[in-house]
Order: sequence, then structure tokens, then C-alpha cells
Amino acid sequence: MHRVDVRLPAPREAHADDLPAVLLRLADSDGDALADRLHDGALQALVAARYAADAVVRGADAALVRDAVQDALVTLRREVWLLRPRCASGLAEALTDLAGHRTAAGQPALELAVDAAAPAGLGDAAAGLAYRLVQEVLRNAAQPVHLSLSRAGDRVALDLDAWPSDVECWSLRARAVGADLVAGPARLRLLFPLSDRNDDEAAL
Repeated sequence: MHRVDVRLPAPREAHADDLPAVLLRLADSDGDALADRLHDGALQALVAARYAADAVVRGADAALVRDAVQDALVTLRREVWLLRPRCASGLAEALTDLAGHRTAAGQPALELAVDAAAPAGLGDAAAGLAYRLVQEVLRNAAQPVHLSLSRAGDRVALDLDAWPSDVECWSLRARAVGADLVAGPARLRLLFPLSDRNDDEAAL
């Protein structure tokens, strides 16, 4: 069956001059989402640890505190790991590390198919955006997510069989780095132009 991808319109037809302001609002939204995750994750685990400590003062087994603090520590470490940029050594390596991190945490797998020639064509900003998009897609994934990274003519294509919660916002982020976000019924595709640096190297 032939599938036709449909390019999403930019949210509210934002003009190029509006893009910086929109991206700043999205950054604030990201911070708010992070605060919610910390509140519902690490902070709740610390609250449980505090209750366990109170129980130990009243004579409960001290192992309760140890286990509760360990749970809070693991939760916070995982969140901090996800916050750090991971693309210094390349997008393919960062995605491989992310897949391993999910496996270690007992989360649904990230299954990778990476064309070795594709990641070399990405600039730093494009690689960072691709990585953050994949993180967002995985955040609420209840099943394994399949990802491919390949060359598509004079561009680099990242394909996923899952979607972020707000595709339009990610379409704006893609525009900011000269990329296109294309959504279809069976996949999400992020298309990047090759970086100037790599184009120059290829011409040598």
C-alpha cells in the first residue's frame, strides 16, 4: 500500500520574524514540563523516603529508608542523564546510548537502523534537535519504537514510527534549524539539509 506523507502547516502560520519569540515560549514550556516530571518522579520518591525515615524513628526497619532513598536517587539520576546533551560524539552514538539507557531502565526498546553515511552529514544544531525529538517521542512510548537514520538524496532523514505529543511545536523547532518535519499515517520523518562543513569536505 502506497502511503502519502502530508507536510504539516506551521502553527498559526508563524512568520519568520515571530520564530525566535515562539521558540522562547517553547523553552518555557519545556521547563514547565521538566518541573512536572521532577515533581511527579524524584520529588515524590523523596517524599516517600521522608515518610520511611519517620517510620524508622518510630521503630520500623531501617532498610525502608535505604530502599526509599535508593529509589529516589535512581529516579533523579535518570532524569539528569536525559537532560544532558549527548551529541558531542555524533547523533548515531547518542541514539545508541539512549537505547541502552532505556533497556537498563526496563523501558520499551528503541530499535535502531542507522546508515553509517548519514550521521556525518548533520550539523550540531540539527543533531541536537533530532536527539531531543527522539527523547520526546520515547517519553510516553508504551511499545518499542523503531528509528532509522539514512541519506535521502541531498538530505538526511530520520524516520520514526511514533509521534511526539505536539507535532506542530516540533515542526517549528525543525524550521529553526532549516529542517522539515513531515507526518504521515505510519511514520514521522525529519529531513535535514547537509551541513555546509560536510558539503565542503565532500567536495575535496
